[in-house]
Amino acid sequence: MTHTDRLELIIRRTQWLFRQIAERDAALVKAREEAQKLKLQVESQELIIEDLNNKIKIIKLAHSFKDGEDTAALKRKINEYIREIDNSIALLND
Repeated sequence: MTHTDRLELIIRRTQWLFRQIAERDAALVKAREEAQKLKLQVESQELIIEDLNNKIKIIKLAHSFKDGEDTAALKRKINEYIREIDNSIALLND
């Protein structure tokens, strides 16, 4: 095998290795992007769950009061929960 043949072989092998690395790099970038999308989806779902839990609290609270019984306290609690929901929605929009 001549010196030129060896150099050509080294060049071809280097090119092949470079293509392999580039393919793996592209796959890694794609996997990272997908992981980031999934992370954002999880965060969004967690905020939705928190929002729904707050709505459940409001409903339970409303059912615990009888008509005309301490409506001021009920209104304060409902307003507190609404603020929590608004904060959750604001976080979703960020």
